[in-house]
Amino acid sequence: MKSLKIKTCRKATDYPFWDLVYEWEDEFKNRLNASFSYRTKLDRYINKFINITNTNMLFPSIPSNSCYTFMWDLSARSKDNRYNRPDIIPNIIDFYVSKDQLKYFHAAYCKHPFILISSLEVLHFLQKNNFPLKMYHFPLSIADCYRINPTMQFEKKYDTILLGRQNNNESPLTKYMKLYSEKHSDFIYVYRVVSGKPGRMISKKNVSFDYYTSKGEFLGNISNRTEYIELIKKCKTGLYSTHGIDGGEKITKGFNQVTPRFLELVAGGCHVITRYKENPDTDFYQFNEFSSNINTYDDFEKQMNIALSKPVNMKKYSDYLENHYTSKRVELLKDIFEKEGIEVYTK
Repeated sequence: MKSLKIKTCRKATDYPFWDLVYEWEDEFKNRLNASFSYRTKLDRYINKFINITNTNMLFPSIPSNSCYTFMWDLSARSKDNRYNRPDIIPNIIDFYVSKDQLKYFHAAYCKHPFILISSLEVLHFLQKNNFPLKMYHFPLSIADCYRINPTMQFEKKYDTILLGRQNNNESPLTKYMKLYSEKHSDFIYVYRVVSGKPGRMISKKNVSFDYYTSKGEFLGNISNRTEYIELIKKCKTGLYSTHGIDGGEKITKGFNQVTPRFLELVAGGCHVITRYKENPDTDFYQFNEFSSNINTYDDFEKQMNIALSKPVNMKKYSDYLENHYTSKRVELLKDIFEKEGIEVYTK
């Protein structure tokens, strides 16, 4: 029986998206009696060297005989690196690999005992193309610290919130929201302004996430997860679109994965107004139980009017999230370990 480690980069990067991953890591560490193994900035440079030279002979990475290591890959790799080892189990979050790039994806993950794929759409794509590696669906989640119950009620101050990436400022949902705001003078929406020097690996040191209302109220700089979720709780509705449509196709290669933001809106007690391309992911997360698919302004106006007229069904929301808390994914990983005959020390 081996021990289990969680490979984390919390000492090497302050890229904001990793805060969400760190919540997952903490949950897995505590519930699986695991320990942290830290990625370093040196690891990053070594991996870049391996990518450029296409060899890791100068920096061999020796597999451990005493432990397995579980790690999140923010985006699917297309080149080999020192984490491609039989003692490491990767969970891939974003997947932007086209069919003609699959041979490179295979080379980057071929030494792992199996890989975990967060997107069911991607898993089906890989299976359809006879991808030879052993794979499991391992969906994204929301941390148990945001658990809700049927009796909770949140004080709603604003009508809707537009969070993060909507592909561009002219995306349909954004345009529909602004048109709705023009027609309804008492409608108040919350939006985010990113200032500083954002780049591919945004640092908290050089970027600011400022939130405003459509009435000019500055809500503050929100840079931590607790304040972020609390702001969501103050909004009656939330807009959500999968990011492989309306211009996002160039980045995602057409994949439309559902991100944790959808679960965050549910945990915040928001009516979710959605625009998406129907696929196995949107089916898995039961989008049709929350909103019709918005394709026209009339669709948007009708859905928004309904949403603003009544509070959400917190019993429904609570029951739904019971299937998507991180503790559920911990149990799923245990089941996968059992299927694979992997024995690790857990509580």
